[in-house]
Amino acid sequence: MIVDLDMRHWTRTDELGDELAAAIRRAGAERWVQPDASSDSLLSAAQCVDAGVLCGFESRLLKGALSEASMRAVAARAPGRIFLARGIDPTAPDASTRVESARREGFCAIWMDPAIQGFNPTDTRAMRVFDRAEAQQLPVFLGWSGPQPASARLEFSRPYLLDEVARAFPRLAMVLAGFGAPFQQETLTLLAKHDRVFTTTAGTALRPWELLHTLQSCRDYGVEQKILFASGFPFDTPARAMEAIYSVNGMLAMTSLPHIARSALRELVERDSISLLGLGVPPAASDFAATRALAAESPLRLTGESA
Repeated sequence: MIVDLDMRHWTRTDELGDELAAAIRRAGAERWVQPDASSDSLLSAAQCVDAGVLCGFESRLLKGALSEASMRAVAARAPGRIFLARGIDPTAPDASTRVESARREGFCAIWMDPAIQGFNPTDTRAMRVFDRAEAQQLPVFLGWSGPQPASARLEFSRPYLLDEVARAFPRLAMVLAGFGAPFQQETLTLLAKHDRVFTTTAGTALRPWELLHTLQSCRDYGVEQKILFASGFPFDTPARAMEAIYSVNGMLAMTSLPHIARSALRELVERDSISLLGLGVPPAASDFAATRALAAESPLRLTGESA
């Protein structure tokens, strides 16, 4: 079972708000490619995974929001394989009401980002949303794997701020995107302390050394079983993210540094996040020849390298 826990879809980047759209365009210009978040591109990228979670987006701070109707339309084209996470901004007056109605309206989780939405996780309004999410058994996805706009409140993205939330709502599943970068050490402490706190690999494939170091640290902290696979689409694709994970040991070739077992990497990629988080009924696992080849014990070869 391969599940991508962090995917997004939009028709126009401006839906995210002018400032964030400009940040995405600048980041795309540096890479000579703009992220393609169209429904066709998303469904094409998702062909190498069994299921994906399509996350919403809402930010009053940045004046942006993604269409829930478009999210449902994408899910309808891949029945049983695309799960929906509703974007909730705790600063909105109807936030708690929208959490209450989420399951009835086809959502199995909610998404928030303290930095992009500009709220302290322990703000009374946010705590009210966490309370309703726990009551409705809705996992909360936290974080954004794309570029950060200048208006984002980085001080609110510190993972340690979620410690009080985890203590107050021990039955609430919280999933931090991308190891809580750039505060990975705080994330690891949080993972080790709380049973229902998890993290994902979203957005880390583009930073291979950081990915390797963080995976090694997770092993040292004994929390590798709490890492869930995610690509952060459209800023990366599931295929590239999987290849990056399976290739992390390549940087350690000809060194005495400890390697990460290929079996541990495969367990990470193939973890059944749907059942683990209670998102719903997981689809039947597919047999992806290319994906299984990446997980093989034989060393990976670079493109063009002779066998």
